[in-house]
Amino acid sequence: MSDEYVEEACYYLTELNLSSEEIGKQMNLKPEQARLAALEYGKKISAGRAKYDEEAKQFWARILRENSGDEKITLVDEKGRYYHGWKSELQKMTTQQLVELLVVNKNYSDKHPLSEFSKTQPVVGYDPLMPLRNIRRTVSLIDEILQRRSEDEASGGDEAEEVRKKRSSKPSKKRE
Repeated sequence: MSDEYVEEACYYLTELNLSSEEIGKQMNLKPEQARLAALEYGKKISAGRAKYDEEAKQFWARILRENSGDEKITLVDEKGRYYHGWKSELQKMTTQQLVELLVVNKNYSDKHPLSEFSKTQPVVGYDPLMPLRNIRRTVSLIDEILQRRSEDEASGGDEAEEVRKKRSSKPSKKRE
């Protein structure tokens, strides 16, 4: 990775309130190197050799999120419009919201005219069925979350209720 990209990444990750230690861990740098890289890019912005870019900040936020194990997912609404979210957002939703999402997305993917073709391996190169394949992947993720919750409830009782209360108090899905 070029030094300029490292500096940019460290700067925007600092803007996202990550510490030098956290950035260093993500970028395989020493914390001091991450701090200096962020400062250097900040100087470039101040001197006009680089410009502050909100899209770049969002790009590095997305890279961080994906690198941390979160996964971008594709969903469909009741009208058949595609939108994106994150796996972590699914985990925060109530069981009722997840079931509703599961029903809508499963019905869409099962009733789609090309449904049978989307069950096979994707072709090499351009794949026109990728959105449908992504929805199928999301359906399996939702099902996984619901099964895990069911197992937790069966074994934990009170503990599962505490987790459910915490999750339901957080914001639900966000359209991107």
